[in-house]
Amino acid sequence: MSGTEEAYKFLADGKVSEFNTWRMKNLTTRPDYSGRDFSGKDLSGAYLNGIIADGANFSRCLLKGTNLVQASLNGSNFENADLRDALLMYTEMKNARLNQADLAGANLMWANLQGADFSQSKLSKTVMVEANLQNAKLDGADKAGAYAKYAKLDGTPWFEQAAKH
Repeated sequence: MSGTEEAYKFLADGKVSEFNTWRMKNLTTRPDYSGRDFSGKDLSGAYLNGIIADGANFSRCLLKGTNLVQASLNGSNFENADLRDALLMYTEMKNARLNQADLAGANLMWANLQGADFSQSKLSKTVMVEANLQNAKLDGADKAGAYAKYAKLDGTPWFEQAAKH
């Protein structure tokens, strides 16, 4: 079993501390977990920075305080996931499904969220400075206190509201 497969088994078994120990010894490795199913897992506090997990299923996951900096998560499913206080800076999340996710306090600075679906999600106190939110869906999202300074908002309700003022 390769090192990244062994590390995946730690995540699949909910052994976050064991995964984090492996991650700290393998910081330059970019594990590829594309298409994998993490649904319903508690991965809170996991060091998932730099992973490739395009098209992965993180629905109903507990990802509170998780480090996803510079991860590739394009097309991944985060429906009903708890991403409170997660670090998602420089993350690629084009066309990700984040509907009904709780992103309160999450840091999405410089993230690429083009076409992402935030419908019914909680974005209170979410930091999205210089994030690319072009054509993101925000239907019914709680945006109270979200901070999107210098963000690219073309094709979103935020852009249309700003244009009216």
